[in-house]
Amino acid sequence: MKDDLGNWRVVLVSEAKHQGKDIENISEMANFMLAELHFPYVLFLEGSNFLTQDVTIERPDGREVTLTYNAGKLNRLDRLIAANYGMPINTNLCENRFVQCNGVSIMLQAASIYTKGDGGHWNDSDMIEIMLEVSRTSLKMLGKDIFSQLSKKVNT
Repeated sequence: MKDDLGNWRVVLVSEAKHQGKDIENISEMANFMLAELHFPYVLFLEGSNFLTQDVTIERPDGREVTLTYNAGKLNRLDRLIAANYGMPINTNLCENRFVQCNGVSIMLQAASIYTKGDGGHWNDSDMIEIMLEVSRTSLKMLGKDIFSQLSKKVNT
């Protein structure tokens, strides 16, 4: 969207992955949005690589196989969480976090990573509801930033 100051601003970026490659797109968008106080990137994950619990499936021949969520070869969720500063999944993380380290404030831009956790599939209405929530947070943060910038202009 174009803000009141004539700048183009990002309100929402979303991506759905079934298995898939992990964090390349998130890093690119984080670099692009480095000057922002929000990071409206939502990642929807589904499939056996993103389990949060054990799941038993029936194979076509009738045998049951248990997929173990914390099996290192299978699960990629731990890698995504580690690359996302260890932030919780299934949580709106649009508003950037700040941490203090050796007297320096460091801004963390974390993607909002959502997974079904049981190998299930996302439906459109669930994803739309999450994207609307993140968009509202994004617009709130943009509103604060624009108000701050306009206030500075008025006071100078």
